[in-house]
Amino acid sequence: MDSINYDFGGISMRQKIAVLGPGSWGTALAQTLAENGHDVRIWGNVPEQIDEINTYHTNQHFLPDLKIPETIIGYHELAEAVDGADAVLFVVPTKAIRAVSQELISKMNTKPVIIHASKGLEQGTHKRISEVIAEEIPEEKRQAIVVLSGPSHAEEVGLQVPTAVVVGAKTFETASFVQRLFSNDYFRAYTSPDRKSIELGGSLKNVIALAAGIADGL
Repeated sequence: MDSINYDFGGISMRQKIAVLGPGSWGTALAQTLAENGHDVRIWGNVPEQIDEINTYHTNQHFLPDLKIPETIIGYHELAEAVDGADAVLFVVPTKAIRAVSQELISKMNTKPVIIHASKGLEQGTHKRISEVIAEEIPEEKRQAIVVLSGPSHAEEVGLQVPTAVVVGAKTFETASFVQRLFSNDYFRAYTSPDRKSIELGGSLKNVIALAAGIADGL
């Protein structure tokens, strides 16, 4: 059952957030969180990419037009990235979710909120990402599992183009916490209790779009 120990009346204090995955979406979300005043750490398994983030504050391979806030710190070691974290944001490829979740268990020294912004279903099992995380990270090691998804593009978020997403959680209090982490003048997060529909929508949208395009062409 979801439980969380934060004050939802408003998030005024700086939150420590570990972003796992410095791809285009992870980098754009890290920028949004940093601009909202949070302590953002980003972790990845490509040393050159992390060094680039720390030295040049860029991520040329994924978002060449973005200047990353200097307050975002890149980490080679997962344990250092999640040290003292209030929230952990998964933005790694879907196929890596289970392995990263398994590795994360022994690295955490807090009981963070787990947020995922990855899209897709696990190959083979066809399980939703929240189900995979719940299987691998026991309740005593985490707070709630929250989904963040929506019709968004990392390039646009990086350029502060107005964007709307939805945050899915079992309780309104948990969803509200994550909503307040991300929301600002150009990035609006709505809340929903329906994690399953949000995850399935994010996984199937491209399939539906392709089918619609084929049907239209025919």
